[in-house]
Amino acid sequence: MKISVIIPAFNAERYIAKAIESCLSQTYAPHEIIVIDDASTDGTAAIAESFPAPVRVIRLTENNGVSVARNRGVAASTGDWIAFLDADDWFLPDKLELQRRCALENPKAVLIYTGYRMIGINGSESCGRFFSPRELWPRLRYRDDINLSSVLLHRDAFDAVGGFDPAFHIAQDWDLWLRLAARYSVKMFAAVPEPLVVYRRVAGSLSSNAMRYYYDRVPIINSSCLLGTAGLSRFLWRLRISAFNYFDTSIALREEGSLLALPFILKSIALWPFPCDGMPLTRYKVAAVMIKQHLHRRLSK
Repeated sequence: MKISVIIPAFNAERYIAKAIESCLSQTYAPHEIIVIDDASTDGTAAIAESFPAPVRVIRLTENNGVSVARNRGVAASTGDWIAFLDADDWFLPDKLELQRRCALENPKAVLIYTGYRMIGINGSESCGRFFSPRELWPRLRYRDDINLSSVLLHRDAFDAVGGFDPAFHIAQDWDLWLRLAARYSVKMFAAVPEPLVVYRRVAGSLSSNAMRYYYDRVPIINSSCLLGTAGLSRFLWRLRISAFNYFDTSIALREEGSLLALPFILKSIALWPFPCDGMPLTRYKVAAVMIKQHLHRRLSK
């Protein structure tokens, strides 16, 4: 089993060494580690090139985004399994070994993910919520519950669905998992529940902007999220998923201190007023709190 680790990097000189070192410290050594420097203007490429084989660096002359960088990395790889790692994340030492064992125990699996730890922008640490493959569907229609840096993906499956879609600037991985689920079903996903990856949220990252994340999810909701649906079922799924997008964005907007949080959660309830898998009853409680806070601000003026 040959594992190629793909690391896209753009102006990541603060983090790239730790990411590479975490790959070199694996108890099951990767076949190769390919760093795709996406036209960085800092010392990212030079730092990556200071590492010996099996590290390889591909320098891109134009910044085209992580989808293009990852696709270029996979195209240049020679492994039969692909592990993805963002430049500001890192693997724990037995990550690849435990995924290798999982692959041997699940010979039909095309995608194997793990649990993960998360470091917030303020430095706080927590474990990301883990869902087993049995729990993943239909949750995956609403949101991405698979951490990209935890994924080990069979090369043939990646090629079969066409890799990452460069049209998406955010949530490209979610789109890819949905297309894989549509082609193979989540029954061919496997998982290691232990947190084997550390995911770092970085201030200014694409996913840290609530409104941009909202708008970038819309085309995925109207395409990949609806794969396998038709007619009335497709219409109802679009309503539910769109309502969840408003709800999820309202929570992020509230964390950012934006006054748009209230209209977004009210739009969510207007689109789909019923509880469902993606939106628990707590949505109404959150809306009530937001309304109360809004009225308090108005009355205190």
